[in-house]
Amino acid sequence: MKLHLYQASLTLILCVLFGQYSILSGQPITEGNYWKKQAIEEIIKPWTAHAIDHEYGAYHSFLDQDWKPFNGDHKYPGMIARHLFSATVAYMLSGKDEYRQQAAQTYDYLITHGWDEQYGGWYNELDRSGKVVDASKDLFMQTYAITGLAMYYVMRKDSEVKAYVDRSIALLEQHAWDTQNGGGYVRALQQDLTIKNRDKVFSPQLAPLSGYLLYLYAATRDAQYLQMSERILQTVVENMTDEESGWIMEGYDQQWKLLPQGNAWMNTGHNVEVAWMLMRLYDLTGKEEYQKQAMDLNRQLLQYAFHPESGVWYHKIKVADAQQHSEDSPWWVQAYGNMFQLYLYHSSGDQKYLDNFRKGAEFWNQNLIDKKLGGAYLSALADGSIDNGNKAVRTKTSYHAMEHGLLNYLYLDVWANHKRITLHYFITNADEEKLYPLPIEEMAYEIEKVLVNGKAWNQVSQEEGYISLPPKKNQHVEVSLRKR
Repeated sequence: MKLHLYQASLTLILCVLFGQYSILSGQPITEGNYWKKQAIEEIIKPWTAHAIDHEYGAYHSFLDQDWKPFNGDHKYPGMIARHLFSATVAYMLSGKDEYRQQAAQTYDYLITHGWDEQYGGWYNELDRSGKVVDASKDLFMQTYAITGLAMYYVMRKDSEVKAYVDRSIALLEQHAWDTQNGGGYVRALQQDLTIKNRDKVFSPQLAPLSGYLLYLYAATRDAQYLQMSERILQTVVENMTDEESGWIMEGYDQQWKLLPQGNAWMNTGHNVEVAWMLMRLYDLTGKEEYQKQAMDLNRQLLQYAFHPESGVWYHKIKVADAQQHSEDSPWWVQAYGNMFQLYLYHSSGDQKYLDNFRKGAEFWNQNLIDKKLGGAYLSALADGSIDNGNKAVRTKTSYHAMEHGLLNYLYLDVWANHKRITLHYFITNADEEKLYPLPIEEMAYEIEKVLVNGKAWNQVSQEEGYISLPPKKNQHVEVSLRKR
């Protein structure tokens, strides 16, 4: 018996050493807790250990596969805010005060160095010491600055944070939304908020939905966020869909004419993002046209962009010939594919979508997670080899991997497994506040237990799904709930 146990233990050790199991080998990938643990142990922990710039504050912007800084290390407020999102999520998942403090330090740096006090909005680029290098307002960076702030507000309910969120959104609505040419956000503003580039490219259009509007709606139930989401998504579908191929394309001029450059290949991650947002709006509004548009796009994606045996989501598909695809999968494209298939499983109950998630998640774990040093590689090839091992570049932070962990945890245990989930909040200003504790498109849940600073709290509206909080500051609120 002892020999048998020894041999089994040795086999397990060898499998881990040679990469046949992930660090979390004891837990199935269809259990939400697996992803909660991955987010903490394999994502945020190594980022905290290696990426914080202890000399000048915030985070190193460029880190190689071994977590070594390179490329001069200028800083980007929009990307620093992505780390704010990640540290906030780490606290929400774990309740560990170290992550709350990390989020607070990141927020303080962002406000001190990234916000333009004269005109409003977020600077494009800083040097390593925090001095402004580029004061213009690229919409990619603006939307992700709001993303981090929005999640920080969800966790804290802080009025100052909400003021920055609201003003940032208002600035984009006033200065970047094109009211004369069929809507859409322009590509970039000057420092004084006049238009710098009138083109309409993909990320500034959809990032408001996936980054902050739907999280804000779940946390506040404020109809303005849902209305804004619908307006933006309808604008995208109407103006960015290629009539011949059906794909959502990347770049247009001010009049929504396709730009000749950059549109020969469609971006899988962006098409997944559109389909995913359509399904989320369908769940919130019940409008069947959203579901139909999402499922039409999903059929194309599964036919051309997803390999059901290996689980890889190909980065790009040639528009003129959908049989041609790139061989790489960036970490964020794989993450979006995984989360979207889980969402479809929740929406339809069709086992094939859970199988797609399982395959995609296996590819993620085996080929995009660094099992030795932690974190996600920038991209892997379809054969599983590393394409680009960098941990951080100008557009890569901890954000997508942490959101992947958060939403996989919630989608699986709330919807697929019908288990109790637990989230943590730290409320700094709760005057007349309602805490809606589930940040996904689910309104029918039972709040089973609430602890405020470790003590049971029973001021709960089960029918409307919120917790009434006492008007006190600095309250740690632990919430356990499950779907009805």
